[in-house]
Amino acid sequence: MAAQTTGPHAPVILVCSGPDDRRAAVVAQLEERYAAHYAVLAAATADEASALLESVAASGRTVAVLLADDAGAVDGGRTVFQVASALFPDVRRGLLVEWGAWGDRATADQVLALMAQGQVDYYVIRPWHSPDEYFHRTVTEFLVEWDRSIGLRPREVSVVGDAEGVRAHDVRRLLAHSGVPHRFLDAAGPEGRALLDAAGVPAGSEAVVLLHDGRVLVDPGDAELAAAYGLAVDVDDGARFDVVVVGAGPGGLAAAVYASSEGLRTLVVERASIGGQAGSSSLIRNYLGFARGVSGAELAQRAYQQAWVFGCQFAHVTAATSLGTDEHGFVVGLGPDRRVLAGAVVLATGVSYRRLDVPSLEALESRGVFHGASAFDAQGLAGGVVHVVGGGNSAGQAALHLARYARRVTLLVRGASLADSMSRYLIDTLAAAGVAVRFRSAVVGGGGDGHLDHLDVKDLDSGAETTEPSDALFVLIGARPRTEWLPAAVLRDPWGYVLTGADVLEEGGRRAWPRDDTPGPLETALPGVFAVGDVRRGSVKRVASAVGEGSVVVSSVHRRLAEAASDPRRGTA
Repeated sequence: MAAQTTGPHAPVILVCSGPDDRRAAVVAQLEERYAAHYAVLAAATADEASALLESVAASGRTVAVLLADDAGAVDGGRTVFQVASALFPDVRRGLLVEWGAWGDRATADQVLALMAQGQVDYYVIRPWHSPDEYFHRTVTEFLVEWDRSIGLRPREVSVVGDAEGVRAHDVRRLLAHSGVPHRFLDAAGPEGRALLDAAGVPAGSEAVVLLHDGRVLVDPGDAELAAAYGLAVDVDDGARFDVVVVGAGPGGLAAAVYASSEGLRTLVVERASIGGQAGSSSLIRNYLGFARGVSGAELAQRAYQQAWVFGCQFAHVTAATSLGTDEHGFVVGLGPDRRVLAGAVVLATGVSYRRLDVPSLEALESRGVFHGASAFDAQGLAGGVVHVVGGGNSAGQAALHLARYARRVTLLVRGASLADSMSRYLIDTLAAAGVAVRFRSAVVGGGGDGHLDHLDVKDLDSGAETTEPSDALFVLIGARPRTEWLPAAVLRDPWGYVLTGADVLEEGGRRAWPRDDTPGPLETALPGVFAVGDVRRGSVKRVASAVGEGSVVVSSVHRRLAEAASDPRRGTA
């Protein structure tokens, strides 16, 4: 049966539930709340729901949400959830369960198995009163996530450019990591060309950004783009702060939240985009408090907004270029000609993915070869063959997200196992999603005419090389800390990671620490300068660990600021 009050092209919310009265109750709640913009369809069995899914796909429409209580196999041995995912990669899927059913072992095992296999995004408690706002909260969260991923709605920002252009890709990545909803249109397509004509922009620009208020940015730089959508990119030369945080990844954002919430005048300086490496993660499922998982970009945006409402200042797309001292404390150089003063400094610059040392692939950067991965990258690879290099959580998350769209995803790992570098839940979900994992493998070559079309892969045990087709290569290997701009007084190991706490005394000796006390656990060899997150030697490469370090470092910052304030030889910062 079907209930539809919207137009023929409205996105679909599909309910699959057996008992007529229970199915009707779910449909009634959905229609009452969403029928103005979505078509609510219903089916009594998984077979009937699968037929509806095929029909919707054949008509050119899309399914936004599937709610089903039937996880049995349909034609071909797939469940209705698998059928929906194959036809609509962005669909959000929920297993309908009764209130209190989480206490039933069989139901709990089914939920856990379906989530581990990547078949459902979460369970949805069947509404039992009207209006059931708890039910609607889950459905609305599904719709918000779907809307962000599908890009069908009008957006605040439109990007028009070469679909395979480097700058167009970089603009989209900056917007995505900054949590700015946007859509992309190929300048060679009719809609993209029409937008450029309407804006009076001649052909030939690499990336044109059109804002909903009518502003048009032609080939904007990162700072111009960030300022256009309301991010602060400037700070007064000579401005004074209690603490300057360098880097806006999870560790830096946590430090910003706690410092500003405790009344410290705080500035965060970020050279690229909010979130750091974590900002590119499509789904972090093991972060405390997010049972269904959370994208790295959303987690970073929430933290940014939290710090902002506490009064923290930000200097976006601004690089810290030097660190020195004066009679008041520290001097942080920003770009070529500005500086800010601080009583304490927290280094949270994170790391950059290492690059493959494969010359034949360098010319294809952003033309099929990507270092790191963004959620938007996956959508253009529907039906394609994709390779991911790396064995850590970031590589696993990228491969899992890409598998929603690509026909085949292969994870290439230099080591012989994932157990030491990847969370167990990711390993299990990758296997269930059909991602191929090839151990002891390395990319040694590749090429294509303007865009990647093949890779040369070497078996590290046998030495044999094979050439295989590939539409995209995502490189998420190793890490390089961003510490070359720091003074020698901030001790680092041979790989550039910052020494903190006991490591300062063990590696640098007592002479490296110019005080009678000992450095704090997160303090560098330069008293009053701290390091948190991936940039610190010995850190645990997890988002939660970085957030923890960023949170606790503020107590040490307070201690150093108090000492400085009581020192008659220093002014107050």
